Amino acid sequence: MNAGTAGEDAEAAALREAMVAELRKLEVIRSDAVARAVGVVPRHVFAPGEPLKRSYAAKTILQTKRDEHGVPISMISAADIQAMMLEQAQLAPGMRVLEIGSGGYNAPLIAELVGDTGQVTTVDIDSDVIERTRRYLDTAGYNQVQAVVADAAEGVASNAPYDCIIATTSAWDIPPAWTDQLAEGGRLVVPLRMRGLTRSVVF
Repeated sequence: MNAGTAGEDAEAAALREAMVAELRKLEVIRSDAVARAVGVVPRHVFAPGEPLKRSYAAKTILQTKRDEHGVPISMISAADIQAMMLEQAQLAPGMRVLEIGSGGYNAPLIAELVGDTGQVTTVDIDSDVIERTRRYLDTAGYNQVQAVVADAAEGVASNAPYDCIIATTSAWDIPPAWTDQLAEGGRLVVPLRMRGLTRSVVF
């Protein structure tokens, strides 16, 4: 699996290594598998135009699309939140995973964790977001990830059942399609909005 870009420079690699060290210090990375995935996926490829140092800042959200009023409508979550959720997911080689909400960067992290024998599907209702995701996945060498335009509340039944479903956007409740498309014993990781606070919950 090609985890980097052809012209990737030493600075990006050093910044990734430093980000992994920081995420370990924050105790959001606890496993070698997640550390390896974060250490090889080129986060800056999915946020072109951002300075390298900002791309690899562990607690920084990267805006990837704004509406006509300049309001962010698509983003890459902070790396510390993504790492925490990947640890919660307990992904392993060969698993089938559905990502709800496609920011681009999280899908190749999942692909690294499930390996060549696994399957990753990422879904978003915004065709522009999916087009961008496909382009950057190809650039980074992860064209095995399936990026699908669809209403995320409906999941992607054609690739079900999933061993894990990871929602990258907060939710007020859990759509029935998500649980219906989980394999027996599967895990659902979702940032659930409760009493004004968002907590990443595992079901």
